[in-house]
Amino acid sequence: MIVNRPGPSAFKTYEIVAPLASHFRAATCEEVECRAYTNGWKTTVLPGQPEHAQVLALASRYRWTGPENNADGTVTFTFPPGQRCFRQAQHRVPLEREPLYVVRGGDARGNPLRTPAVQRRADDWVDDFANHQQAIADRVERG
Repeated sequence: MIVNRPGPSAFKTYEIVAPLASHFRAATCEEVECRAYTNGWKTTVLPGQPEHAQVLALASRYRWTGPENNADGTVTFTFPPGQRCFRQAQHRVPLEREPLYVVRGGDARGNPLRTPAVQRRADDWVDDFANHQQAIADRVERG
């Protein structure tokens, strides 16, 4: 049985995205209610390894207790609450921006279009999606 399939240009992908670069900003541990900032944390390292030297190099910027020697040869540093964590550079908070409503389609050869269509309004994106779904349903009905 031969099935009448649509060509590659009939395919579309719909996304709602909020890129980090344009929709988020860097944040402090306090802003994101970071658990390490709120509760403190422990860092366990092996003496003589680069991680151990990195912790010791932080002495001017961080407070800690220890190190505690562990049975497995590692040492544990305990950092009390109220200090920025080691992952603060990864903390982000969203900006008050509408997400981007993206429609990606293909050309007649099935290659994705280089520039996706970005709808400015959610209603336009929903309308495009509904029209595309209806076109698929109509095609299926026609056979």
